[in-house]
Formats: sequence, structure tokens, C-alpha cells
Amino acid sequence: MENNPQTTRQTVETTEPVDDRPVQRNYGVNKAIQVIWFVTGFIVILLLVRFILALLGANLENDFAELIYMLTEPLVAPFRGLLQVGAFQAGVSRFEIETLLASLIYLLIGWGLAKAVALGRK
Repeated sequence: MENNPQTTRQTVETTEPVDDRPVQRNYGVNKAIQVIWFVTGFIVILLLVRFILALLGANLENDFAELIYMLTEPLVAPFRGLLQVGAFQAGVSRFEIETLLASLIYLLIGWGLAKAVALGRK
């Protein structure tokens, strides 16, 4: 009979401290970027729901439509009158170009903030 040689594994333990500060910094930066994109996405979705409600001619006395308009009015207000374009309205439907512009601007701001925070990565 033949004997099979057995190999033994040796583990070497090091007592040198590991510097995990860059990992912790990247974790914080990644979380900040996630928060920025979450807030940006939430704002843009609210604005797009407002745009769709206006386009479909939603009843402004409805509680849901009233809530969306109440939440988004402060976000759209700075863009009112920016473009000298007449109102696009057909019956009760409205094409709110300022709402589309606001969503685009907030998306660009969110992207810029996320890129600025990403500069903190090592």
C-alpha cells in the first residue's frame, strides 16, 4: 500500500494595525451619493407626476392632485415666467413647460452634487 502525503496549511497572523480610514471615507461618500440620488429622484418623480396630471387635465379639487401640486409648487415657482412662451392649453389639459424645465434643472443639480461628493473618494 502506498501512503498519501498530507499537506499541512500554516496561517500567519500579523499584528500590524490595518488602516481602514480610506474604506470608511469611501463608505461615507457612497452613502452621501446614494442620499443625493434618492432625493433627486424623489423630486423629479414628483415633478413628472405633476406634469402628467396637468397634461391629462386632472381635477385640481381632487385630494391627490391637490397634494402633488402643493408639494411641487415651491419647486416650480422659480421657473414661472422664465421662458416667454404662452400657455399651452387644450380644454382642461395643460402642457407645463416650466415643470419639465424644473425637473431637468433639479436632475442636473443632483448630478452635479453627486459628482462633487464623489471627488472625496480616494
